[in-house]
Amino acid sequence: MIEAAPGLADPRRLRRIQGSVVFCLTAAAWCTASAAVERYRIDPDHTFVHFAVLHTGVSSVRGRVGGAKGTATLDAERQSAEVAVEIDLRTLDTGVKKLDATLSGELFFDVARHRSARFSARAVQFHDGVPTEFEGELTLRGVTRPLRLSAERFVCKEVKILALKRFVCGGDLHATLNRAEFGLDEYLTMISDEVRLSISVEAIREGP
Repeated sequence: MIEAAPGLADPRRLRRIQGSVVFCLTAAAWCTASAAVERYRIDPDHTFVHFAVLHTGVSSVRGRVGGAKGTATLDAERQSAEVAVEIDLRTLDTGVKKLDATLSGELFFDVARHRSARFSARAVQFHDGVPTEFEGELTLRGVTRPLRLSAERFVCKEVKILALKRFVCGGDLHATLNRAEFGLDEYLTMISDEVRLSISVEAIREGP
């Protein structure tokens, strides 16, 4: 229950204040009293890109890439959000060392010359104060193409790890791309052109 402070005894004014508080809580704390832009940094220990591609029309080959770093800015009141993330391709892991070596080589990611993939985007759709759709650009192997991401879920909450408290936002994002558009066009008769991406991301709010 919210009690009226001195000078706030007007019931209509109190209802407006209560409504603002409820809105902020419902929006999962993305908005602040001053409506300032909130800044976040990507947590590399809890952010990974998972990929899956159909192999010989039989089953999917899957892998994971980590080493993520980047930043995000959010303004729930104006429904504005931007994100910039860089992924270290040297961390690529399919669970099969020979396949990792092939994918890291010149025929595919060419990691010796292109160590990272970069994605930058802005939110184009919000729901209840949090972004649900992003549109931007992915740079892979020196080639930049548009990419759209949708959020399966997105949660913002304060978490406590040992004695440390942090305000964290994160979720699971999904996208598809055609690898040939990035110059990854080897073995198209055996390995599907379409690649499915699932991105598990957590970001920590900077400041208080």
